[in-house]
Amino acid sequence: MGKINMKSLRLILLLIMFPAVVMAQENKSFMWKAKVKHGSILIGGNMDASIQKTTRELNLPLGPEEGTNILANLNFKGGYFPLHDFAIGVDIGLSHDSYIVSVEGAKQSFRQTYLLAGPFTRYYLDNGVFGELNLKGGLLSLSSGGSKTNIAQGALGVGYALFVNEKISVEPMLSFRYTREWRGDNANTSFGPVLGVGVQAYLWRKTSHTIKESL
Repeated sequence: MGKINMKSLRLILLLIMFPAVVMAQENKSFMWKAKVKHGSILIGGNMDASIQKTTRELNLPLGPEEGTNILANLNFKGGYFPLHDFAIGVDIGLSHDSYIVSVEGAKQSFRQTYLLAGPFTRYYLDNGVFGELNLKGGLLSLSSGGSKTNIAQGALGVGYALFVNEKISVEPMLSFRYTREWRGDNANTSFGPVLGVGVQAYLWRKTSHTIKESL
């Protein structure tokens, strides 16, 4: 009778532990930690928006103006991981800029859309947090006289990679962005926080424990 009870107890324990073992094996194919293997490819994009304080000097013969700048951006990213967790690549951004200023009690607005491109770098922690630095530049054609304005933009931010499976992540991100437009000695500058969200695909990536097992 004792032997039968012991066998029954072992069977019950196996039945209880089996789902946990299966779940652990299934989870192994997903990335719960954010370590990304070297040689992986990052492809994706993000949308963001911001409200910034701005100083404008271009095309203002009566002197500089200060106002509010509303920015909306659509960015496309492509990168490569030469090291574990460290990515370098190219960031292409399509930006829409709306500037509002009050002059003698009346509000005036100015809108423009432009395309910028440049390099970016990222570094990931095991908990999914990453830091990103990007620098972009371009030219803006103005309607007045066909002149062109140089544009440079830099941003430093922190995001979180929330992986829905082994390859795809949803990434909210908060960054601080500096933008400068200049022609000759005059310039428009803006600086402020930018909140956005993106979706990235990580090709050929592996989870952190897979990396450790292969070392």
